[in-house]
Amino acid sequence: MPKIKAFRGISPHPDYVKQVVLAVDNLSIENAKIIREKNPHSYVNMLVPRLENKYLRGSKRELAYKKINENFEEFLDTGILIRDSEPMLYIYQVRRRGMIQTGIWVVTSIDDYLNNTVRKHELTRADRENDLIDYLQQTGMDANPVLITYPPVKSIDLLIESIITLSPSLHFKTQEAEHLLWKINSEPIINKLINAFAALPVSYIADGHHRAAAASLLGIERRRLNLKHIGTEEYNFFNSVYMATDQLQIFEFNRLVKDTGLYGKEEFLLLVAENFEVCGSDQVVKPSGLHQFGMYLEHSWYRLTALKHTCCSSSPVADLDVSILQDFLFNPILKISEPRTDKRMTFLGGTVAIEEIVDLVNKGDYAIAFILYPTSIQQLISVADAGEVMPPKSTWFEPKFQSGLVIHQIN
Repeated sequence: MPKIKAFRGISPHPDYVKQVVLAVDNLSIENAKIIREKNPHSYVNMLVPRLENKYLRGSKRELAYKKINENFEEFLDTGILIRDSEPMLYIYQVRRRGMIQTGIWVVTSIDDYLNNTVRKHELTRADRENDLIDYLQQTGMDANPVLITYPPVKSIDLLIESIITLSPSLHFKTQEAEHLLWKINSEPIINKLINAFAALPVSYIADGHHRAAAASLLGIERRRLNLKHIGTEEYNFFNSVYMATDQLQIFEFNRLVKDTGLYGKEEFLLLVAENFEVCGSDQVVKPSGLHQFGMYLEHSWYRLTALKHTCCSSSPVADLDVSILQDFLFNPILKISEPRTDKRMTFLGGTVAIEEIVDLVNKGDYAIAFILYPTSIQQLISVADAGEVMPPKSTWFEPKFQSGLVIHQIN
């Protein structure tokens, strides 16, 4: 029974929205500084602020948070950002590469995360959690939502369809996509949506495990310190967008490896053939189904098909293509036991063109490229339902959200 609620979101003024919102995936410090210099209205000012006087008292971290909060207040005072006058729910839609994805932007109870009503499939790292907790604690800005999915529900779909026939409150285009946001302040509609989600038995985090974990840990601490805690305070909820499973797009994470280990090409292929059917191809190999892989080695393409003994239907994790490749090729042949940390391996999301991957091998940056078939949403749900954890770099979910589009303030 997911517990969602309306909230007083903070969004850019329509005249500034395209300047404010920011894609934070793979945003480096250097790129952030360049964006800040070119665009003084960018949300990057709430992430990497300019410190005019580095000699003020306090650590660099303390000064940065002080400046972030000053920038945020200035954006509110000048009308670049606007706080809604009453609690709302939001419908968000993104149109990209011929696909339209629509979801409901809300806040979710941290109890749902803690009691596994919102189920997880990924381990989190304490260092990343602590950084996010520190940022939330110091700024109160929860600006990058967690993506949560659920099986389609007809009543929810109908409510969404009735709203998106109206003119959106915000409508803008970025380099790759078109974004629309509708604000819902109708109490009857809000209650219908809240009740519809309360009827769901469970939901699933698709993307944003660290953000959900950080918000939940901070919420627990706030509860402990607040002697007047009643449960409706904003620190009890985290920013989230719910999209039905049929609205999500999952891309694969392809693998590149620096070398073939101790083996020459022919010996390497013979070892691979112990667990995979290996067929050469004079064309680019993109897998057409699960348990198939494309392999590019020394200017040649090969189609690998996992043999029957590699597939373990008794374990949803062991049956994943990323697990099969790891357990029957990377670990035993290439001696890569920790793919997340091994410097011989690199991961590239499926949005990277195969031509770019081939070029990296042809230039000698890598010796082998492996092209995977995307993990299905049902596989992810099976792993989460079993209480297991997906291997590293199993899925690349879209959409990725623009930070600063709808801010949830927890203070």
